Amino acid sequence: MISTSKSSNLGATISSNGNSVKVRCLLLCGTFDAPAKCLFQSFVQFNGSYGCPYCLHPGKTVKTSEKGHTHAYPFNRDNLQTGHFEIRTHDQTKKFAKQATESIINTGVEKPEKGVKGLSWFLYVPAFNLIRGTAIDYMHGTLLGVVKMLVNLWLDKQHHDEPWYIGKWARELEKRYVSIKPPSCISRLPRSIVGNFGHLKASELRSFLLFYSLPCLYGLLPDNYFQHYLLLVEAIYTLLKHSISFSDLTKAGKLLKHFCIRVEELYGSRYETYNIHCLLHLVDRVKDLGPLWTHSCFCFEDYNGELRHFFHGTQHVEMQIVLSICVQQKIPELIPLLPPNSSALQFFEELTSKGRLNQKKEIIAENIFIVGAVVRHTLNVHHRQLVERDMGNVGEVFKFKRVLIGTTTFHCKDYKPGIRRNNFTVQFQSPFCPQPSYGHILYFIKFYVKCPNPVFCSDVCPCKVPHCCAIIEHLLRDNGTVLSTDAITGASAPHIVPVLSTGETVVIPLDIIVQVCVHIDCGSDGKSFVATFPNMFEKD
Repeated sequence: MISTSKSSNLGATISSNGNSVKVRCLLLCGTFDAPAKCLFQSFVQFNGSYGCPYCLHPGKTVKTSEKGHTHAYPFNRDNLQTGHFEIRTHDQTKKFAKQATESIINTGVEKPEKGVKGLSWFLYVPAFNLIRGTAIDYMHGTLLGVVKMLVNLWLDKQHHDEPWYIGKWARELEKRYVSIKPPSCISRLPRSIVGNFGHLKASELRSFLLFYSLPCLYGLLPDNYFQHYLLLVEAIYTLLKHSISFSDLTKAGKLLKHFCIRVEELYGSRYETYNIHCLLHLVDRVKDLGPLWTHSCFCFEDYNGELRHFFHGTQHVEMQIVLSICVQQKIPELIPLLPPNSSALQFFEELTSKGRLNQKKEIIAENIFIVGAVVRHTLNVHHRQLVERDMGNVGEVFKFKRVLIGTTTFHCKDYKPGIRRNNFTVQFQSPFCPQPSYGHILYFIKFYVKCPNPVFCSDVCPCKVPHCCAIIEHLLRDNGTVLSTDAITGASAPHIVPVLSTGETVVIPLDIIVQVCVHIDCGSDGKSFVATFPNMFEKD
């Protein structure tokens, strides 16, 4: 039983089996797409006058064709420091809401006051700020809004006379894009961007924006448009990092401001849309609410997908959902009742395990496991020399193809089931080099050193201790390939590194592998890039 607490804060008293626990909570933030946000705040629609939920920008009507028009939000050149108008506040919004409500009472006609249509219930939630607590969802606004609009502009044939149009290079763009083999943590494989650019999912657009787009567009998109787009890529990547410093926020704000101010010059005033304008408020929302991944709608979209599996048919849908959730919650209580090593327990584990994560695992070190078969192996002369240079004379050697480090599975280059996946391109941090290094994992080995003194060998002899390492094809930074030439903002998209394959091989311990990377090979021109992830929390 749940009953509302009679305190000044949000709270509830939860009673179970005669015991009661008082729970207090605060509403910190809400995240929505644009139409739902207007309803939540009781504001006018985003395409109306004063439709920005964060500042008092009136917007303006821009002609798009002989009979068409749209509501745009031009960059405020009278305030070059921020690019937007006066920031809304919670108390100011409450004042506007009361004025709008009084107008309805007195005249019977709805007349919004500076975009505020009336009182919202959430104006009176204790400790909640209706303006600063309302997030900008980058999934809907940036990915499905800004990025999708730009891809449409670049590829749609109706823009064939525009300087930004790259339809004539569509075949080369397609070739680069569909040849990418992403790691397993990116669930969707690249598909035809030319044939599907109007139907790409938000997760596909996220991967395109952060990892694929700059290498794929390199040399195809005219340079002034490429340099402009690079500002958005670096800014969003920075705001998605797991840890963001104040200098990161300052630079991201600078990048987004320069991106927004140049939209009119490059594409025209009609494309200064609501979603473009919201980029100017993005850094403030991150300051208030945390990195973009902490308050995006991705997880809620996932929950919607899970809910669809809880009912089958159209009758009594709500009861079907409740029953399914009750069953799902009850199952963990029954697991201890299953006999150990029984077929029932094995059947349950097969049903609940995601993928075939190998039942056969051998621990190497803390959070590092060998996955799958380990077979005897003979090192070639060069690889043996590399290993023995650091470890001494090598005795028995065994080879394996997969390793689990933390929650990430890495596999070697010739692992056959991963033919459409690349979990072998990695970033590693050598203690002798301040910069991160990159490479392809050729294979993993487990080996023993030869006994230094066979006569007095014991159970604690070094020859009894197994050593594990990875044989890596080293990728060197390609300093001759420069993505950014922007000297004003200092943009460089440092998470996308041009690399060269020299055939050099190195041997590294497994504990210096930092993360799996996205490898993008542009093919015919020989350009190759490695991209790193901004965080390890947001998953597809």
